[in-house]
Parts: sequence; C-alpha cells; structure tokens
Amino acid sequence: MGMSSRGHFILIAALLALLVAALIAFAFIAGTNGLQTWMYAAAQLFLLATAILLTILYRKTVKPMNTLSGGINLIREQDFSTRLRPVGQKDADRIIELFNRMSDQLHNEELRIQEQNHFLDLLIEASPMGVLIMDIDSRISSANPAMNRFLGIQDIGPYRGMRLEDCPLPLLKLLTALQPDEGRILQTDPLHIYRCTLSSFMDRGFPHPFYMVEPLTEELYEAEKRGYKKVIRVISHEVNNTMAGITSALYAIQQTSTDSGDEDTAAMLSILLSRIDRMSRFITDYASMARIPDPVCRPTDASAFLHRVLPFLESLKGQKRIAFITEIDDNAGEVSIDQVLMEQVLTNIVKNAVEAFPEDARDARLTVTARQGYWCVADNGDPIPEETARNLFTPFFSTKPEGKGIGLIVIHEVLTRSGIRFSLGTGDDGITRFEMFM
Repeated sequence: MGMSSRGHFILIAALLALLVAALIAFAFIAGTNGLQTWMYAAAQLFLLATAILLTILYRKTVKPMNTLSGGINLIREQDFSTRLRPVGQKDADRIIELFNRMSDQLHNEELRIQEQNHFLDLLIEASPMGVLIMDIDSRISSANPAMNRFLGIQDIGPYRGMRLEDCPLPLLKLLTALQPDEGRILQTDPLHIYRCTLSSFMDRGFPHPFYMVEPLTEELYEAEKRGYKKVIRVISHEVNNTMAGITSALYAIQQTSTDSGDEDTAAMLSILLSRIDRMSRFITDYASMARIPDPVCRPTDASAFLHRVLPFLESLKGQKRIAFITEIDDNAGEVSIDQVLMEQVLTNIVKNAVEAFPEDARDARLTVTARQGYWCVADNGDPIPEETARNLFTPFFSTKPEGKGIGLIVIHEVLTRSGIRFSLGTGDDGITRFEMFM
C-alpha cells in the first residue's frame, strides 16, 4: 500500500531528527572543547534550518496534498455540500477553487434532480392514472395508489418481485399481452375497461418497463348513456303522441260499438286498448331510465337501514323455497346513500338473485351480508354464463323473455352516482355475488 504525503513528511522529519541527534552526540564525543563547541553550534543551526525547512515543506506540499486528498474522498463519497479552504499555495489553491466550483454545480444539480424526483413521486402518487413500475428483470417493483385501486388491493407488496403472468389478478395477466410502446383497450369484466400502455425509462443505464392504466369504463358508459337517453326520449315522445291519438279514437269507436250492441267489435277494441296500454307502460319504463334522479346522499346507519328494508326484500322470494340468510354487523357504521334509491337498488339485486333459482331448486340460499364498508347479496342459484357476463350492464340486454334490460342499468347509474364501487359475477365456488364497496 502506498504511503500518503503526511506519512512521507513524518518519515523525512524523523530522519532529519535522527541526523541532528547524531550530530549533537558526535559533538559531545569529540575530543577537544573547541571542536565540541563548534559541532554543537552547527547541530543547533542545522536543527533550526531543519525546522524551517519542514515547516515550508508542510505548508507548500503536505498540507495541499492532504486537502486535495480530502477532496477526492468527498467526491468518492458523493458529498458535494462540503467546500475546501485555500492553503496559501498558488497552484493548489487554483485546484481547490476549481473543486469548489465543481462541487457547487454538482450540489445544485443533485438538489434539482431530488426536487424533480420528489415532484414526479408526488405526481405519480396523486395521478388518477394507474402506474405499475417493473424492475430490469420485468418483475413487479412498485405501483401507485390508483393502480392498487384498479387491482382491488390495498398494496402491491405481496406481489412485488413476481412476473405478471404469475400473478392471480386479472388485470395484471391482461397486461402481458402488451408490446413495448403499444397502447390497447383491455377489459377485465363488463364493469371495468382500461386503456393500457407499456413504455420504459432509463435508470443507471438500464431500461425499466412501466405500465400506464387509464380507466375508460365511466367515460364510455357516459357516452353510451347520452346516446340511448336521446333515443329513448325521441321514441317515447313519438310513440306516446301517436298512441294518444289512436287510443282516443279507439275509445270513441268502442263506446259507439257498445251503444249499438256490437259486442264483438267492442271486445276486439278492448283487447287493442289493453295492448296499447301495455305498450305505453313499456315505453314509460324505458323513459324512466332517462329520468333517474341524482342521488341525495346523506350519512345513514347501515345496520338500521338494512334491518328496515330486509322484511320487504325477503318477501320478494314469493313462493320459492329459498333460505333468506342475513349477516348484518351491528357495527357496520355509517354510509353515505340516498335511502330511497338504495332501496330500489337492493330490490333489483334481490329480484335478480331470486330469479336465478329454478322453481324446484333444492338447498336454495340467498345471503345478505353487511360489515364496515362492504355489502353483498349472494346466492347459490344458476351461475351467470360467460356470454351473459360479458354483456351485463349493457343497455337493453336481458336473458328473460319479458325482460326490458333496464334493471342493472338503474343499479349501475345509482351506485356510480353515489360513488359506490361494485362488482357482479359468479365465483369459482359457484356462488354469485353482487358486492358493493361503500
């Protein structure tokens, strides 16, 4: 290992001290007093010259070298906040001045980068767009809160270090289909549609892939809703105006037929009027979709509200032999809901669950669960077929012969406007669950 400048200086000083000591000793050993005095005086002068020489050597060589060596250590430790003091040696001071200017620039650049990184961290954390960052081996590294929300988890921690194809979360599996710098619309279920993009950034010379996920469900739903609302209003207006004139004329003809004793014509007209009335009610039901009021949400005790509506919900099973099970936590807390609209939502959900049971169903169970921040209506009736699952919440879609396809739309509209997340599907256990995250 090489010796430092301080080490060299100490070695030289030690050698000179030994030389001075040798001269003094030789002076004492010399035979004549004159020679002894002369050599003693020479030794003292040599000692003084040595001290002056060592002082100059230290100030001009050792001290600058030590200072510059300290500067090198600061650079090695990436400490750019410390500055070096001038040492009084012209060439060394020029180097020290250059070092201090360089440290100032590096320190300012480091602060700027830290501020930018902090800003980017805050931006990613607050972004409504989901961001999933991978490491250089394409394994999960981190995710922002929006991404955690889209995945339906509290934190990405349990999945950190995993490859996307090994994760059980549906959205992460879909992301594996993306190519670099490609954007694509992906749908995990009828309620969740996303625009997803795969890109990368450089970190220490290595590319890190990351995914950006933007929810499109509400955007597409709102555009679709504006379209069908306009169609409904136009159809409702035209049909009702036309039916009003026809109904008035038919009533007049029916009255004339009754007065003249033409019972066959009167009976036929009565059938026509009945069908027209049914059509009017059908159109009115559709028109009601375009006039769903905005929820007026107020804090409501969840347990008290559910216990109040449960008797009515249980009555919806009619004559079917269905065990109606309730698991209501008395400490379910408060929820912000419109009680009237929420009662209609629960009615539609339970009616759909009841209709999932065949008439001769055995061990039929319908369970209403509520706890802090979570409500669920579950049934073990017929599971939702895959084809049907893809079309849930699609306007006017229904698998029932007499269905109008508006029940789930009303549910979607009310829950979305109330800020309540929800999901509907049949699990691997065969249980169909309508879950609401309050």
